[in-house]
Amino acid sequence: MEAIVKALSHKQTRGLLLPLLLGATFLCRAETHAVIVSGLGGEPTWSEAFTEAADDYAEALQTIDEGEGSIIRLDESVVREDILAAIAARAAAVQSSDTFVLILVGHGTADSSTWRFNISGPDITTEDLVASLNEVVAARQLVVLASSASGAALEALSQPSRVVVTATRSGGEVNVVRFPVYLAEAMASDAADYDRNEILTVAEAFRFATARTADYYDQQNLLASEHARLTGEQATDIALALLGSLREAKDDPQVAALLRERLVLEDAFKALKARKSQMPVADYYRELEVLLIDIARMQQSIDAVTGWSETDAEN
Repeated sequence: MEAIVKALSHKQTRGLLLPLLLGATFLCRAETHAVIVSGLGGEPTWSEAFTEAADDYAEALQTIDEGEGSIIRLDESVVREDILAAIAARAAAVQSSDTFVLILVGHGTADSSTWRFNISGPDITTEDLVASLNEVVAARQLVVLASSASGAALEALSQPSRVVVTATRSGGEVNVVRFPVYLAEAMASDAADYDRNEILTVAEAFRFATARTADYYDQQNLLASEHARLTGEQATDIALALLGSLREAKDDPQVAALLRERLVLEDAFKALKARKSQMPVADYYRELEVLLIDIARMQQSIDAVTGWSETDAEN
């Protein structure tokens, strides 16, 4: 395997690593369904911050899926029933191969019994979310509670197929959180795309936002009053945004055709890996070499169409 990778150029290696390390099935096949809510701000400054952050989240997710109604954006005028109805609508539409995303950004509170997301009228509670999310069949799920005290809901919402992000580590961190703003910054630019593959994952966005949050408290010489948390094994597999040339070219029929061809090769790679234990070692690596080179060459074709170059990697 090492010999194969060494034999490829940097650009070929990019084409090899992108599908193998991350996968890209969401680019062409699976759909993304999302509900994004900005809660009550309490004062103009925070209302504006929560609204802008939620708008950035929605815009980022729309680079992945622009299907009509796939991304539901609710503002602070909504009530509990509106949010639960939106989740139910997406739960009814989602397939097992799809990705489901729920993001709540705003103020939150917690007591000995539950966490609450502050909205007009009765708040949304942890129990509300557990019940509504039980109806979601998507194999990839992401729940982001970008609010104060949200860590109180982390354990209750965690599931094997779900990534959960909370802005705090417990219900005791009750101050207004800055994590949501930095998460929006991650999703609105390419600054958090650490591997420079033009696909922003949950893991990358979380890494960027937590680092920026910590920097804020250090620069202000303040004791940090929030510590974001992430649970779930699919944080590197769930995409939040397409960036750069992928964002610009995703609707190009020529690019779409090439991506579909690449997916065929990726499926062949997965099938080969599944058969590894049943194959002679020499046969496995011979077939693996052919597939890796074919995938790398396919990525070169995609790069040529989208305009990606070695300069992009250097920058």
